[in-house]
Amino acid sequence: MFAYRLKALRDAHEMSQQRLAVLLHYSQQSVAKWENGTSLPSADVITKIAEIFHVSVDYLLGRDLVVQESGAPYLTSHDLVLHLITHPSITSLLGYDSSVLNEQQLNQFAEDVLAMVLIASKRFEPQQ
Repeated sequence: MFAYRLKALRDAHEMSQQRLAVLLHYSQQSVAKWENGTSLPSADVITKIAEIFHVSVDYLLGRDLVVQESGAPYLTSHDLVLHLITHPSITSLLGYDSSVLNEQQLNQFAEDVLAMVLIASKRFEPQQ
C-alpha cells in the first residue's frame, strides 16, 4: 500500500521523483524503489514524506484515510473505489467475496473500475 500511495500522492502534487528525492536528501533511484515496492524507507523518512504531503503516517502505510488540513475526510479516487468495491452492498450486488482477494488483486480491480469510469465519462464531454 505504501508504494501505491506514495506514487499517487506524488502524482497528485505533480511532483517528480527527483524533486521528492531532493526534499528528502535521497536519490531518485531510492524514490523509484519505494514506489515499485522493492524497498521501504526508514520510519523517519516516512514521517517526512507524510509531512511533505500533509497526510498521516497511517495513511501512507494503508491504515487509515487521508484527512485534509480542514479535518474533512478525503479519499483519493483509488481509495474511494477500493472502499466501494469492498463494501458489502456492492459485493453482494455483483456476487463476489472481496475477502478472498489479495491486496494486489484489489488494487488491480480498483484500477480497472477507474479505467471504466474514465471511458464512461467521455460520454459527457462537450461536443465540438
